[in-house]
Amino acid sequence: MQTSPPTKKVRASIGTLGVLGMELVLMDAPPTTAYLQIYTDERCQANCRFCSQAAGANGDMKQIARGQYIPSDLDEVVRRLGIAYERGYLRRACIQTAMYAKMWQDTTYLISRIREKSQIPISLSVFPLSDEKYAALKDMGVNELVVPLDACSPELFSRIKGKEADSIYNWDTHLDGIRRAVRIFGRGSVGTHLIIGMGESARDALGVVDKLHADGVYSALFAYTHLPGTRNVTSNLNVNHYRTVQLGAYLIREGLASFADITFRDGKVVDFGISHAGILRYVEVGDAFKTTGCPDCNRPYATETHQETFNFPIDPDADEIKMIKEQLGIME
Repeated sequence: MQTSPPTKKVRASIGTLGVLGMELVLMDAPPTTAYLQIYTDERCQANCRFCSQAAGANGDMKQIARGQYIPSDLDEVVRRLGIAYERGYLRRACIQTAMYAKMWQDTTYLISRIREKSQIPISLSVFPLSDEKYAALKDMGVNELVVPLDACSPELFSRIKGKEADSIYNWDTHLDGIRRAVRIFGRGSVGTHLIIGMGESARDALGVVDKLHADGVYSALFAYTHLPGTRNVTSNLNVNHYRTVQLGAYLIREGLASFADITFRDGKVVDFGISHAGILRYVEVGDAFKTTGCPDCNRPYATETHQETFNFPIDPDADEIKMIKEQLGIME
């Protein structure tokens, strides 16, 4: 039986299309990674509450968080991506997936087309797959593999993207998929996404960051964004909570503190376990508050607005550092 040919379209973020010269976009911080998603007009078989593409959503399928992913000609995107990589405009390609019947065929086709044109590093964000498929992806040229947890605890996972959300995902299965991926891609080459502001405490968030870090897995932080057409999430997003998680995750990631060093009260951080002078020094460097994820990922305005920045795509300036100190309640 013949299978239908792979799609000739790919979704690309509006910022990516701007860098590729396919859209006129004014950007104060252009993306350093090309953000792509495999194209389908089907809704995802999963049913995550926050996602516009979920089975039970009726939102705009072009929307991923605040980003607009525009259906575009695959061949032209791939051609221009090779040129942009050669000239240093883009340093990585990040491919998002969705769960539908032709996902594997469309994903591997896009990867192979990119690899025909350039050696740009490729990241793939995907639900847990078999070891055989992980190995095949690595052989095709994927060098960073991301399995998004999104929620920061088993209970939240069930409510947001698991059983209680009428979805097909499972916390233990996702963790198993992450840990199996580490065995194939290696420590430091596997990551996850955590969406902050869906009801977790700082203790929840930093606990999972610490456990995954010990397993050689990095955690990329996103701010929860409610999208029209998605189901309600009880959000506790505020900038102080986000900054606290960012700073704690940075200290863990850089080996400056561990979860065991941090003191919590009612789920909130009351002491990071390092001196006040040390906290000031790390805040003033600013790296803790920049976009986290795969190498060369800066995701400008993925979950930000011009009025409120959670992840800085470039180094925060002196005024922004002062603002961050105020948001954290840190005195000189």
